Amino acid sequence: MAAERSETTQTASRRPRVLRVGLFDACYARNRTTLAALVAGGAEVADLHAAILEGLNDRLRVARGKRASLAFAGRVLVSEAGLLARALPALRWADAILCGYPGQWDAVVWAPVSRSFRRRVVFDPLVTLTETFVEDRRVLAPESLQGRLVRWLDRRALRSADVILADTPQQAAYWATLAAVSLDRFVVVPVGVDEPLFDPVQYDMSAVTRADPDHLRVLFYGTYSPLHGAATIVEAVHRLERVGERLAVVMIGTGQCRQTVQRRAAELGVECISFIDWVPEEELPRWIAWSDVVLGIFGATAKAARVVPNKVYQAMAMGAAIVTRDSPAMRWLAGDGTIALLVPPEDPDALAGALRTLRRPEARRLLGRTARARFERVASTAARARILRPVLEQLDAGWLAPARESES
Repeated sequence: MAAERSETTQTASRRPRVLRVGLFDACYARNRTTLAALVAGGAEVADLHAAILEGLNDRLRVARGKRASLAFAGRVLVSEAGLLARALPALRWADAILCGYPGQWDAVVWAPVSRSFRRRVVFDPLVTLTETFVEDRRVLAPESLQGRLVRWLDRRALRSADVILADTPQQAAYWATLAAVSLDRFVVVPVGVDEPLFDPVQYDMSAVTRADPDHLRVLFYGTYSPLHGAATIVEAVHRLERVGERLAVVMIGTGQCRQTVQRRAAELGVECISFIDWVPEEELPRWIAWSDVVLGIFGATAKAARVVPNKVYQAMAMGAAIVTRDSPAMRWLAGDGTIALLVPPEDPDALAGALRTLRRPEARRLLGRTARARFERVASTAARARILRPVLEQLDAGWLAPARESES
């Protein structure tokens, strides 16, 4: 068969078969954690995949001019055509196709093909192109040709799917409004983490003697998009340094706002921040274990209020103390508990106050234990598999009527 199977052993009763199709980023965290949850939920998963994306910078270049957009569109068309040419055995094998992140073009191309084989379409977008390029990063004007095109692509992709996986209820509601589709199509599946990697047992630093026991170790990592609000971190650290607080702050990553943030730190004379470029994902658990506090996001964008970033789930899995912005998405994830200290967006005074609170080791330990327990209940692979199991059980229930294009 053309597809490469993630699971090859057949059980006595046939498991639901899911075919991941298209140009999705197979290395991206959401795609890996969704795959893990599907397999844990009882699915057999195969890939019909072409890798044309080389990470975030490759995706962002698409929005930087018409020539780049046209070149990327050409790559998409050639790659999708190559996959379609060898799709027949895989589609006969599958019960459903899955279009993963970033998969708007995959959903648009593959949904009609899948329906011709009477296969269901599952779409796991994580984010829309509209919120990334137009609303959050603002690299495309809403009324520009490219801005209108990505909005059309988002709407078309969402409308083409029978089942849409969203990472928070707030994202589901936003996408339903954007594409004018029913919320009934959505299943909320938290992002989760690569659990063998983000395993606190492997990185127990409690017995390690610290060279700087009086310093509060603070960690941030990310792509420096407006959503992260990294400038707020610099302002908060500056306030703490002025009153004599002893900190060791590490900020890992590169991206859109990195130079602005680093320049602001230099202007303020902040001395305790170390800026580090990207490190391999395999090193992040050790950095989390090194830290006393892990910082989430602090931006005031609409997207920042709807999402829970990867780093929050990763810190929860590691049992770390977390500070991040207050948002409907974070309150949904926390439930009735306290899994992080929540501060208003773009509020350096509140962030500085939260860091003072977490100077107390007992406060950090309590917060970390609560976060880890909540992760196990709602965001672990086992928990996400339980969410997906009813979806998988429906795959053998017969043909699902095509998504109604009449919704508006």
